[in-house]
Amino acid sequence: MPMSISLNRVFAVYVFLLSFFFASRPISDPDFWFHLRIGQFIVQHVQVPRVEIFSCTNLGQPYVAHGWLSGVIFYLIYSHFGQNLLIFIFAVLTALAFWIIFKRSSEHIFTRGMAVLLGVWTVLPNIGVRPRVFTLLLATCYFQILSRYLTESDSKRLWWLVPLMVLWVNLHGAFLIGLVFIGLTIAGVILDTWIGRQTAAVVWIRVKPLLMVLVVCALAALINPYGTRIYSQVLSVLTSPIYQYVGADWLAPDFHESELRPLIALILLTTAVLVLSPKRVRPSQLLFFLATLYMTFKMQRNAIVFAVIATSLLADYSGALWESLFSRAPRKSTSVSNGLRPPVLNLLLLLPLLLFVIKVVKVVYVPPTQQMAVVPLNAVQYLKDNGIQGCTFTEPNIWADYLIWATPANPVYIDGRDVYPTQFVKEYVEIIQGQRDWRIPFDQYGVKNAILNHSSILAGQLRNSAEWQQIYQDEYSLVFTRR
Repeated sequence: MPMSISLNRVFAVYVFLLSFFFASRPISDPDFWFHLRIGQFIVQHVQVPRVEIFSCTNLGQPYVAHGWLSGVIFYLIYSHFGQNLLIFIFAVLTALAFWIIFKRSSEHIFTRGMAVLLGVWTVLPNIGVRPRVFTLLLATCYFQILSRYLTESDSKRLWWLVPLMVLWVNLHGAFLIGLVFIGLTIAGVILDTWIGRQTAAVVWIRVKPLLMVLVVCALAALINPYGTRIYSQVLSVLTSPIYQYVGADWLAPDFHESELRPLIALILLTTAVLVLSPKRVRPSQLLFFLATLYMTFKMQRNAIVFAVIATSLLADYSGALWESLFSRAPRKSTSVSNGLRPPVLNLLLLLPLLLFVIKVVKVVYVPPTQQMAVVPLNAVQYLKDNGIQGCTFTEPNIWADYLIWATPANPVYIDGRDVYPTQFVKEYVEIIQGQRDWRIPFDQYGVKNAILNHSSILAGQLRNSAEWQQIYQDEYSLVFTRR
């Protein structure tokens, strides 16, 4: 006799598929294009780039392409199957990260499902076809393994962190988060055992495996094409204040922006649940929550890490609060329904998901527009069609990411990578803000073309220059070239 699935399973299917639908985003991160170009270079030359080769201003300088493996993955899929498969795969990876949180929790299925969907909603500004989706997934794996150690002291699983670190360091520059998580766990163990009034010997027994794993993971991170340079490059970027001027996600979150409202909701709701839940919060868990919240307040790109922690805690503690407020049933009954439903009814319950499928296909799996891709597709095509080559200045700088991929004959002045010296980036910011004379650096680096947005101060200055002429304009960008 064929078996039907329970209402609980129907709800679980909804959670996973809604997570997938929400995470299905068109390619809208300009950085995607330089990752794609780096991946192409590696596949064609069977080596990573070690010096700068894409710009006209920093050519030949040492270069660390952290996240090189992401670029290879991007290029292999994009070149053989196109962008739609990339969009699909990265939506699955995002949904998988939150599905791990959903399945790990044993609390009320409704409350943990709602927690997961809020978590997905929170990370939407930071996901898509981006290397940081790998960080989202790997940070989830790290936190789940470390959380298991905090509650069960299972040291065998800790060693899975080592191969995950080797993967992480080659996929994304945010691999340091893994080491931070282990450090927070060490501090958390000390807090838990201290509050539990356990002896120093007990603390050492629990901390020792973590210290060993931390050291081995730090060494495992050296298994990358650049060796120790990966540490120095990432740390130099993190400690440089200049990138806050050229990258919005390097700034502290602006909670006036509508896309950050889910983050506000996640912060407030998780805080309220941790305070009100009858289930006592472990000091180690509170430490993770506060540490990642601080990281997010410093830099909004860290919201994906905070979402992993907050969603996990919300899933774990909201169930106990829900049952204390709305249920008199024994705690072991956590499912919406344990009875089986006829297959026809289950199918009917799943039919509304077809509306999401139709919406995603119409909105996401379509040829990109300039507004969707957030790069000047038409202006770059104009350069290619008319054979206009040479060093090209762009405002904003991230538009140059697309030039690196689409028109190699136009080396860029600056782009979205962290390859450029801090002083040079500062000078670029001063040029686009009208605080520095653009003529000297343009002559120094032989700038031939400029692709600017309509609000650019530099656009007005080039119009007034006898050496420059505007040759193209559309609703998105302007193109200037030397006479």
